[in-house]
Amino acid sequence: MGDIHKIGAEVITQRGLSRSARALLATFSGLFGLIMVLTAPDSNKAVYFYLSGGFCGLICIACITSSRIRQLAGSCIGTVLFLLSFWYTITELLAHHIGSNGPGAPSLLQSLAFFVAFGIPGASYAYKARFGFRREAG
Repeated sequence: MGDIHKIGAEVITQRGLSRSARALLATFSGLFGLIMVLTAPDSNKAVYFYLSGGFCGLICIACITSSRIRQLAGSCIGTVLFLLSFWYTITELLAHHIGSNGPGAPSLLQSLAFFVAFGIPGASYAYKARFGFRREAG
């Protein structure tokens, strides 16, 4: 019973989400991406809005496409999540923020939790999908 989350993750990785779940996720991620791009300020922080919008666009592409294009977009998403979580963990380690000073304050413990929850699964998917170069079964 303790491995049910691993079984569920494997089913989602192998078969993907249902059509309705993909449509809902594609709609909202596409809208969020568009909003991020359209509301980008005229300053040096605009790049962060564009990067966030592009990330949401990748999620939308992964939801509406199939086979190798989906694997490429999903692998890019997984790689970005791994790199961001790794960067966050290293940053907190170098800053010596072991525990948080309050709710929402960054800490090494929170960065490790983020790395385990998002970074490792992201890297795992990118490795399994091989950026669309994996041969399809059958």
